[in-house]
Amino acid sequence: MKHFFKSKAFRLLLAVAVVLLAAIAAAAASGSKSSPITRAVGTVFSPLSRASTYIATKFDNLRGGFVSASSYRKRVEELESQVADYQSKLVEYEKLKKQNESYEKFLEIKEKNPDYRFTAGSVIGRDSADAFGSFVLNCGSTDGVAVNDPVISGNYLVGVVNEVSPTTCVVLTVCDPRVNAAAYEIRTSELGYTGTTVDLSLKQIIKFTGLTKDTAVAEGGIVCTSGVGGVFPRGLIIGTVVSVKEEEGSISYYAEVRPEINLNEVQDAFVITDFEGKGDE
Repeated sequence: MKHFFKSKAFRLLLAVAVVLLAAIAAAAASGSKSSPITRAVGTVFSPLSRASTYIATKFDNLRGGFVSASSYRKRVEELESQVADYQSKLVEYEKLKKQNESYEKFLEIKEKNPDYRFTAGSVIGRDSADAFGSFVLNCGSTDGVAVNDPVISGNYLVGVVNEVSPTTCVVLTVCDPRVNAAAYEIRTSELGYTGTTVDLSLKQIIKFTGLTKDTAVAEGGIVCTSGVGGVFPRGLIIGTVVSVKEEEGSISYYAEVRPEINLNEVQDAFVITDFEGKGDE
């Protein structure tokens, strides 16, 4: 028995008893209608109750976080779907915008040249092996397209039809050595013709030959088709003069001409299927 009174268990039991007695005394002194034992137990265990409530609330919040994360994932998927849809619509809008700009230029040319007959086409392929950038349009013989028909973008000569199928055609660009157009420089009215590119490394430079040593053609001059030969109508812009040079071993001169548009970026074009003077030598 002596060992029991000296043990930790007895001391702990004694401490609990003291706490309960103190709680009973405090409850009695407060004048509450509840019994002293109830007040004592409430006083002792109230901190534990508050602690358990706090822990339970935290767990509820944590569970709510997991639910929110799931909702966020679903929302993100919905937004990604909307973004993809908007991107698709944006691509279609840009396509229609370019087509609209192309048709505006077409109407402008048509008003100035009522004798022209056109067929619209979009680039559906390019020959990566061709140094001069030939391409394929989605219009062909069923649309009235024929070999040697001029191809334009706005007021600019792009090239000429080289091959035709019922639904497509292959276009050689104006830089291709196989494309020769009678031309003139608009300021001086000097005549010549486009020919072989000066240097194969200069894929976007055209050689305007047939100039004399007394030529007045200079840098910045505009070269257009003259209409001679019946292949190209008069007045299509070929490009701008960037330099004038003397032919090697000859007294004649030539001009280096750069096309007004980047031929590798052409997306939509018009084939001139007929015009006044077509086929006239």
